[in-house]
Amino acid sequence: MKKLTLTLSLFFLLTNVFAQKIELSVQTSAALLHFAGTSTTSQTIINTGATPYTNNPYGKEAGLGYSLGLQAQYIAKGGFIAGVQTGFDRLRSKVDITGVTPQYYLDYNFNYAPFPAKGETYLTTQDINLSPYLGYRFIIKRVKLDLMPGLDLGFNLSLYDRGSAKTTGDQTTYKTNYREPNAPTDVRLKLSLAAMYNRFGVTASYAHGVTNYESNIIGDNSYQAHSELFRFGVSYRIN
Repeated sequence: MKKLTLTLSLFFLLTNVFAQKIELSVQTSAALLHFAGTSTTSQTIINTGATPYTNNPYGKEAGLGYSLGLQAQYIAKGGFIAGVQTGFDRLRSKVDITGVTPQYYLDYNFNYAPFPAKGETYLTTQDINLSPYLGYRFIIKRVKLDLMPGLDLGFNLSLYDRGSAKTTGDQTTYKTNYREPNAPTDVRLKLSLAAMYNRFGVTASYAHGVTNYESNIIGDNSYQAHSELFRFGVSYRIN
């Protein structure tokens, strides 16, 4: 009992000592995701069948997603910052569909070009995000400007290839809703900026992925696809 009382007393003492220097915030952001690397593309086709899928879902075009999160950061003397952000990401990249290969072509190995089609596929990923960082705070009049380089870790919950395209000939619509297996944890290098006035702020960040989404292709290092992510949002400091 004495140990419990001592532990609780120490906890509350430390909380009171550091509370004035720890900032807690809630954040929401619009997110733009696209892929870069030798395996990425702006245009591809849909392969149909029992499980239709996009031939190459790693699109160079950005799709619109969102992020929701919490931030806790410690402000040390001199303006140095140590903090962490965590939350939920729903991100999308985009690739244009220019053709469709029907299943019977694949079954009989006919050497025909795909049917011309128009549409798009969105590679949709849902992640739990963790972003530790160190940084520095600049104060410009009444505005607090935080510069925060760090890491961005996306622990994948699901990764889906969702697309739709209509053939230009008979106007048939083909759709995909294929779950990509073995989605990796996406490790990204991140640079964030935040400008705070009173309790309200605006945020912006860029994260460059170092994880290769095509690493499952064995024996050929030329297959490369990594994420690039921009976020723009608002925040509210709750303490």
